[in-house]
Amino acid sequence: MKKFIIILSLFMVLGLTACGETTTEATTAAPTTEAPTTTVEEFNTNASIQIYTRDTTSGTREAFFKGIDFSDAVDDNQFLATGYVEVDGNGSMISSVNGDEFGIGYVSLSSLEESGLIGLNFEGVEPTEANVLNDTYGLKRPFNYIVRDDWTGMETEEQIVKAFLAYMGTIDGKATIQANSGILSIETTDQSWDDIKANYPVCSADNSAVTINFGGSTSVEKIARALSEEFSGKCGNFIADHNHTGSGDGYKRTQGEEADGANKIHIGFASRGLKLDSSEPAVTGTYGQICWDAVVIVVNGVNNVIANITTEDIKKIYDGTFTTWSDLLA
Repeated sequence: MKKFIIILSLFMVLGLTACGETTTEATTAAPTTEAPTTTVEEFNTNASIQIYTRDTTSGTREAFFKGIDFSDAVDDNQFLATGYVEVDGNGSMISSVNGDEFGIGYVSLSSLEESGLIGLNFEGVEPTEANVLNDTYGLKRPFNYIVRDDWTGMETEEQIVKAFLAYMGTIDGKATIQANSGILSIETTDQSWDDIKANYPVCSADNSAVTINFGGSTSVEKIARALSEEFSGKCGNFIADHNHTGSGDGYKRTQGEEADGANKIHIGFASRGLKLDSSEPAVTGTYGQICWDAVVIVVNGVNNVIANITTEDIKKIYDGTFTTWSDLLA
């Protein structure tokens, strides 16, 4: 009887294995950080590379294409390889590449750890916070904020936002930024919120009926939500409303064309530098840097054909010169 059970179990295992080997459709798996088990021999290197990109308002997209010396593609899809897929946020990028065995894309370093994707070294340098701070990782970019310049009829909101900006620079705020993957240094000279809160009397009032509207970059959203949730309890329990739709909207909805419309916000975020000399002429004193982040080139969790990619190779993928994974191995 024991031999029969062992043999039956073996047939069941073999049967399940055989079923797995006949499945060719890519599926969206639950995020995992486990290392892939597929070998180069098992991965179909003759398959076409499917490229994914962010929309043209994305700060992540701008940092990526400028970082790989492909600035023509920052605002114009016509320079991209045929068949590209455009997605509208870090979350969409992660789910798209997770669901495509042969996909390649790019995400914020702050999104990588829990994404289930493989982050590639860039020019031989690992994408880590330490390498961003020591300036050896090439695809770094700033996380910035911008606030309104016209606060007419929004005096209480203005005072809360000023207090919020001050809080971001305290030891308390910086610790929250760090805990949510923002890259910065905490200095011994940094003050705590307790040291400066008396300068912001608005935080002693009951602000539970006041709504502060946050928006802009999806890459900065995690940090913005954590800061606002924490700071609300320190500043009269104001309501934090988040609607993050891209770095470009961070400017448009604070000082740009939508600043006085239905989508207006009080503070916006950008995962890139502001275009101060062209399309985003922000008022001096209304913007600044929160921390650093980096862009990481990512592939599906079963793809371990490469662990490192160069500027030349990734550009050739996105401009259509390289069309199959075997092109990278030539």
